[in-house]
Amino acid sequence: MREMDKAFDFKTAQTRWYAVWEEAKVFEAKPDSGKEPWSIVIPPPNITGNLHMGHALVNTLHDVLTRFKRAQGYDALWVPGTDHAGIATQMMVERQLKAEGKTRHDLSRAEFEARLWAWKEQNQGAIEHQLKRMGAGVDWTRNRFTLDPALNKAVRHVFVEAYKQGRIYRGPRMIQWDPALQTALSDLEVKHEERRGKLWHLRYPLADGSGDIVVATTRPETMLGDTAVAVHPDDARYTAVVGKLLNHPITGRQIPVVADSFVDPEFGTGCVKLTPAHDANDFAAGQRLKLDSITVIGFDAKMTAAAGAYAGLDRFECRKRILVDLEEQGFLVKVEDHTNKIALSDRSGAVLEPLVSDQWFMDVKEAAAKSLEAVRSGAIQFTPEHHTAVWEHWLTNIQDWCISRQLVWGHRIPAWTCGKCQHLHVELEAPATCCACGASELTQDPDTLDTWFSSALWPFSVFGWPEQTADLKRYYPTSVLITGYDILFFWVARMAMAGLTWMGEVPFRKVYFNSLVRDASGQKMSKTKGNVIDPLEVMDEYGTDALRFSLAMAAAPGTDIAMSATRLEVSRNFCNKLWNASRFVQMNLGPETSLELDPEFGEAEFWMVGRLKAELTAVTEALEAFRFHDAADRLYHLVYDDFCSTYIELAKVQLQNGTAAQKATILHFLDLLLRALHPFVPFLTEEIHEAVFEGRLPAGESQLIAERGWPLDSPLLTRTGGDPTLVPTFQEALSTLLRLKAENGVDPAKRVAALCSVKALTPFTEALKTIAKLESVTFVDGDLAPTDTRAVAVVTGGAVALELAGLKDPVAERAKLEKEREKLEKELVALKGRVDNPRYLEKAPPEEVEKARALAAEKETRLAQVSALLV
Repeated sequence: MREMDKAFDFKTAQTRWYAVWEEAKVFEAKPDSGKEPWSIVIPPPNITGNLHMGHALVNTLHDVLTRFKRAQGYDALWVPGTDHAGIATQMMVERQLKAEGKTRHDLSRAEFEARLWAWKEQNQGAIEHQLKRMGAGVDWTRNRFTLDPALNKAVRHVFVEAYKQGRIYRGPRMIQWDPALQTALSDLEVKHEERRGKLWHLRYPLADGSGDIVVATTRPETMLGDTAVAVHPDDARYTAVVGKLLNHPITGRQIPVVADSFVDPEFGTGCVKLTPAHDANDFAAGQRLKLDSITVIGFDAKMTAAAGAYAGLDRFECRKRILVDLEEQGFLVKVEDHTNKIALSDRSGAVLEPLVSDQWFMDVKEAAAKSLEAVRSGAIQFTPEHHTAVWEHWLTNIQDWCISRQLVWGHRIPAWTCGKCQHLHVELEAPATCCACGASELTQDPDTLDTWFSSALWPFSVFGWPEQTADLKRYYPTSVLITGYDILFFWVARMAMAGLTWMGEVPFRKVYFNSLVRDASGQKMSKTKGNVIDPLEVMDEYGTDALRFSLAMAAAPGTDIAMSATRLEVSRNFCNKLWNASRFVQMNLGPETSLELDPEFGEAEFWMVGRLKAELTAVTEALEAFRFHDAADRLYHLVYDDFCSTYIELAKVQLQNGTAAQKATILHFLDLLLRALHPFVPFLTEEIHEAVFEGRLPAGESQLIAERGWPLDSPLLTRTGGDPTLVPTFQEALSTLLRLKAENGVDPAKRVAALCSVKALTPFTEALKTIAKLESVTFVDGDLAPTDTRAVAVVTGGAVALELAGLKDPVAERAKLEKEREKLEKELVALKGRVDNPRYLEKAPPEEVEKARALAAEKETRLAQVSALLV
């Protein structure tokens, strides 16, 4: 049994205990245990990333919940893993090649893939090491990577089956193209940014010479691909020109004036040019009106041969040249300032180009309908609930998903084209010969799948699907998902759709959307602002436990977290307080004191066990409802206010000089507190547990607190007795005496004599003297009246006073009492007005009415006591 150090060495504890937990297989699931399963999967972090505050928060909440469920007796499984992060990883490796003076096109596909896998092997371990530093209790024996062969098999299975069912198809569609990354993006990978620009009004002459019409556009460079000009069919201004031909101002090509209801008559002049190859609305209109589509901007964001004299120019340079030409030729009518929404790549930041491209798409409308119903029926429950409205809006308006990416890093599309007859084969494995003509010249599609395609299968692919494994049957659906609300569509919705489609069941019962972590002033963290808080640095300075507790205390559902040094200092001080209290307990235990001894109860013990039962019940309910902040806050005050500031002070005498049974009581209380705190501060509690409880645990009990049960089940909490009002009255008397000292300018350390008319507090004389720094405490009969040398204050059941000869101002003392009487009178008027109001009594819940009446009675008693002191 080792003596605790004066201070908690968190750096040593963090390294030591994780290795111990791993060796003891604490985090490994136990499918043969006979326990009820409980499972959760990690939102797989990108292999490109380092731990940031968002990771720190989400993994803290995962770990709190998993340790809590394990302590409750569940077979708790937290599945770890990492995401291959297609675009992000390829960008990192291409950056390496650029530093070498190369591009990926200088390498064969196989050589580039080899570089990608080498980078993955070098970097994947970093994020996993950081998870261990956070104390993440994941089952490393089930560690997964989204490009693992088993997960690739699941991806291929879904692709092939969905293709055969007609839900995956390939065809020319308008997509968002990233010219920097040279890949198509899904709508969710696009961010829109408002920018100040221009609205150019251009004159298009009528071919019959009868006049012209003016078109307003924000993208004059695309006019080279115009195949019509459109007006609204109900716009009377243009009824006469519908069906006529126009001479294109630059190309001279004749294009028709058409009518289509998508045109907004209020925008610009009410006439819009139609460029089906470069705008989603124009593309749809072109399909309806059977217009030609002319691609004038290529995948390199340069003008194509179809742009004529402008071919080869960058699209924005082309805009400048065209505007000069239009003005010179008299076709530029006017220019207006205009705020426009620009589509940008969420990854590269490049201005995206809408292009018609041959891509793979997935029809998800049926799956979206199932996902909508799952939330409506309660099969999936959201916390906070307000995210349901966003879910409804997005899934109701969902479009087919562009799933192909022009990347090398990722799951390659399992499709092969015959070089001889062009027959397309979509199979699980590469076919040896063409099924149509027998040729062996088969070429696999070079594209890979959107990263989110494999991530959507995560909740069941990690358990071995499409094989019907024992893990899949036991741990799917998972119990809960914890993730950021910013990926509700990217990931949560797609997992729901995939689970309902391929498993016939929701992938999780509940979803908790965690907060976003911001800086101390509530600003989003960014490198450019210089306000990024690095969790690795925080753990080095404050300790992992302090970081975890800070995040948990601030994790209120639906609110973002403002992280600050002050918040971290509060948590570090809390950890130190628990350490010092535990050290004080350890220093005063005898060798015979253990948890096997039957504890001895007095008034303080009955009160403390009542506080433990009430708060641990509330903590349990809070964790079940994902109110992590509430659970952490209750534990904070239970330790600080009840155990340290009150109970230990009351129990100091018996802790230092009491019997083994009396000391065992304190040991039991500390044990319950440590077990409740363990999910939040695992390293600290494990270190204290070893130091204090080694050799003191019941036979057969695990030596690791990480393997011990949740404290709410302790038989100790069933003990009742004593006067439940006595210790609260002591707390009130103590705080009142301290307040009297402060109000009268008495040095907190100066010992003065005190009086008390609440004789029931006689057993707490020494505690009052010690904590309030009093010279003596004299218990008196009857009322305590103020005098020139006495400061008096009312408490429940009587009054307390300080003898302040030479220190007290009698006029000021009477003024204080008069001010208190005035305050009480006002409060009583308001309370009585409420409880005497028939409408309030009719509408308010009965428990609220009862509470208001009790408060009014308490105020009346207090008013009578204060009035008596002023007589």
